[in-house]
Amino acid sequence: MRSMTGFGQATGSNDRHAVTVTVRSVNHRYLEVKPRLADEQRGSEAALLELLKSELARGRVDVAVEVQVLGERVVEVEVHRSVVMAAHAALEDLVEGGLIAQKLTAGDLLRLPEALTVRVAPDRWEDEDHLLLLAVAARALGQMVEGRSSEGARLAVALADLLAKLSQVTAQLEEQARRLAPEMAAALAQRLEALLASGGAGGSVDRGRLEEEVALLADKTDVREELDRLAAHLAHFRDLSKDGRAVGKRLDFLSQEILRELNTLGAKCRNAGMTRSVLDAKALCEQLREQVQNVE
Repeated sequence: MRSMTGFGQATGSNDRHAVTVTVRSVNHRYLEVKPRLADEQRGSEAALLELLKSELARGRVDVAVEVQVLGERVVEVEVHRSVVMAAHAALEDLVEGGLIAQKLTAGDLLRLPEALTVRVAPDRWEDEDHLLLLAVAARALGQMVEGRSSEGARLAVALADLLAKLSQVTAQLEEQARRLAPEMAAALAQRLEALLASGGAGGSVDRGRLEEEVALLADKTDVREELDRLAAHLAHFRDLSKDGRAVGKRLDFLSQEILRELNTLGAKCRNAGMTRSVLDAKALCEQLREQVQNVE
């Protein structure tokens, strides 16, 4: 079992570039990967996505790629002589007219953007750089997966504890359900005897009709089917929790089914003890569902 939250970071370099890849993941219903790369590295995006999706099944994953260029790039400087000559002639006129005190200097040229054009050779993203990025990303991904697995182990323990408590409450419900029918029959008999003793039923009772009513009441309060399904869901949940694959969606669905059975049980309960047990089980189920939201 793995969690959907994790972090990983790795760095590597070759003669041309130093690359740092940072991956972060949080809970999400599906797998959503969002890489952030500069335009120069955009050609590596498809392979990077394929690498991440081959290892991850769920979660929102943010991938930040930082690239530092090593060494110096070729720089070309072009001087626009016509602009410089025109600026020089204009300044000479001002100097001769006594309007300014100095001539055109090198510093003035640097402050005149039209006089110079500086070209820096673009960074080239070669095959060796592409392979470097994927190797660094694989190490960062491995670190994040290790963290997700460690958190998943803690989640598995928490889920097992909740399942054990739910199983205990289910056992209580089964015992209470076994005692319910005889208790209801005894209570009905007592009421009937009291009614006959008071003469409220005219001194006679249709026994066949009475048996039909008892059977109908027992059918309305029978929770055997719900208890059987609940036990089956808990057993299935326990088996899935031991599965090494991504099971978060299936566990979420099962937790909803468990809650549905508990709601049906609560609606059928005619006993205060069973009602309390159902409420306890529903509280545990809500905790179960909350934990499942973190499972990949």
